[in-house]
Amino acid sequence: MQTLEKLFGGAARVKLMRLFLFNPTVTFQSGEVADRAKITPDRARKELAVLRSIGMVRKIARGKSRASWRLNEKFTYLGEMQRLLLQTSLMKPEALIKKLTGVGRLKVVVLAGLFKEQWDDRLDILIVADVTKRARIDNLMKVMEAEIGKEIRYAVLDVADFKYRLGISDKLVRDVLDYPHDVILDRLGILPVV
Repeated sequence: MQTLEKLFGGAARVKLMRLFLFNPTVTFQSGEVADRAKITPDRARKELAVLRSIGMVRKIARGKSRASWRLNEKFTYLGEMQRLLLQTSLMKPEALIKKLTGVGRLKVVVLAGLFKEQWDDRLDILIVADVTKRARIDNLMKVMEAEIGKEIRYAVLDVADFKYRLGISDKLVRDVLDYPHDVILDRLGILPVV
């Protein structure tokens, strides 16, 4: 990420860019921007001014003392910026599997949604495992969310539940498998691995 920080003027700006680019339909209050990006309010104001000057974000409303901010959907480089920041912020599949190994005996891992540039999909990661340490999964996802700048929607199923849901064409499983996705691990031999 150091390359991006140098290219885009620092970590604070990169965090704000990710926040807006990966939450394109969300309007944020000024204080919320600083909280979500984990930067000071002064720094947030300065960076918002820069992003506004280049047309990436726009000021929506001004309340008594608070402004609302939103991604400018007409920003010229919107798609390119989303792809660039997504590719540089996401872990490689091998690294993700390595991190997930500590949460239990993994059987299937499917990446969808955010990982496939599908912003409105129901799930980003589907994990199937025999034994899971739920607290570890939750902590890992929080760390990834802070790095990426977007909430990660994920589901953890045991093998029996996954097979049952797959067999009855459950909506949760179909919402992942019927749309763009990558199976990065399949020890059950059910799904084609990328």
